[in-house]
Amino acid sequence: MIFHLDEDLGRLKLSDSEDSSLRQGPIAIFDERDDVDHLTVRTEPIPFKDGRTRRRSSVLEKFPVSTPPCTRRVSITAASNPFTSGSLDLGISPNDGGTGLTRSLRDFRPVRVLGKGAYGKVVLVEDEQTSKLYAMKQLQKADIIITKDSEELNGDKNVSKLIERTFAERTILSELEHPNIVKLFYSFHDNSKLYLILQYIPGGELFFHLKEQGTLDEDTVAFYAAEISCALKFLHSKGIVYRDLKPENCLLDQHGHLVLTDFGLSKKSVVQRDNPLSSSTEGDLLGEEVTSLHSIIGTPEYCAPEILQGIPYTKNCDWYSLGCLMYDMMTGKPPHTGANHKVILNKIQKDKQGPKIPYYLSDGMKDMLSALLKKEHTKRWDVDQYWKNTTDNKNKQKKKRKAGQERTSAFTSHFIFRKINWQRLESGALQSSELGPIVPLITDWALAENFDSEFTSMSYDDPKDNINIPKSASDVFKGFSYKASGSYLDKYF
Repeated sequence: MIFHLDEDLGRLKLSDSEDSSLRQGPIAIFDERDDVDHLTVRTEPIPFKDGRTRRRSSVLEKFPVSTPPCTRRVSITAASNPFTSGSLDLGISPNDGGTGLTRSLRDFRPVRVLGKGAYGKVVLVEDEQTSKLYAMKQLQKADIIITKDSEELNGDKNVSKLIERTFAERTILSELEHPNIVKLFYSFHDNSKLYLILQYIPGGELFFHLKEQGTLDEDTVAFYAAEISCALKFLHSKGIVYRDLKPENCLLDQHGHLVLTDFGLSKKSVVQRDNPLSSSTEGDLLGEEVTSLHSIIGTPEYCAPEILQGIPYTKNCDWYSLGCLMYDMMTGKPPHTGANHKVILNKIQKDKQGPKIPYYLSDGMKDMLSALLKKEHTKRWDVDQYWKNTTDNKNKQKKKRKAGQERTSAFTSHFIFRKINWQRLESGALQSSELGPIVPLITDWALAENFDSEFTSMSYDDPKDNINIPKSASDVFKGFSYKASGSYLDKYF
């Protein structure tokens, strides 16, 4: 069944437990009359009518996690609340990863819940020693799948692959420093959970502000698209594909600048030589190459068509997601919506010329969206290759581009970015000296005023979230602990 109206999606009921989280969606404004002047420029935001509220970006949150063949789940037993229990081993041994980390869960006092997703919960916590605020991301160990192959004679490589997947966010964030990417300060674990102590971004999700404002004007969208682009280009240069770009994963800091968070679905192509259980040599690659990815992963409404089709894809999928996010910010919904990824894929395939772009957008914005939202990745704008004007790119631009051919012009020189100082943006000088277009109202950082009350009203000590796993199974998490350098901590506090 294909859903044509957002009201149908809003009423879609997947299960009794999920019914309360679904939201009625806004209707994007389109005019399908033949006599409309499609060159009309309308840059002001379009408010929602009839008091409708913005829905969550995905009815299904993320793709369901399918259990691979030849797998089993670790048996679990109930455990008490780790915030108050003294029975769990909350401290981190100096032998765990060799970090000598002295921080533990008891050092952090929970304040309130900031968010909850398919793979864990994020809690605002206060450091008992320094009174600094952090965002603590909690991941259930019991949700980690242990493959049977890892127990066989040649199981070292399989264990390494498992650890790579489990440690993805911790490993990636511990190696990155960029003004538009969230910072990781500590990581540790106990008998039931993995914990990431992240930079607290008090401005809340971009989704929260879109829900408040309806849609954004083109200059604001161009500014945030530029900041996201800088972060994606940086990630790609490090061999990392983000794969989960959506409004819920974009946060605004106190100055109104955008920060990417949630790297749980990201993929890094380089060898993890620092993995304590890895026996790989320099010539061995763990997992998939960044030039050929195969996992069907992400949030369907923002996924590139090649991911939904289940065919090999590359880092170029992130630029399609950027196009979806820009479209969402200006119209109130992604280009294609549906009950599941098959419905969305059918809609994409039916649109021979790509998604219908609203007539009220400027010519420049229409051009940008059409270049990023090409369903054939070979015709989509290769932003990483054509980021700036180079001698080689200029020579390609001299040849007249035929309709449907790959775009070879420089991304940063596009008309919609005419007000962006790319040199200051890429160096981080702009983020540290100027305010962004949306400056969040913050009276008290601990109140989390820019986070949805749906989350902040939740209890952070739900006993159902605390389940133990056998110590033998927990051994695969050795090396998860991490502590940022003292100079790194001082820099951000």
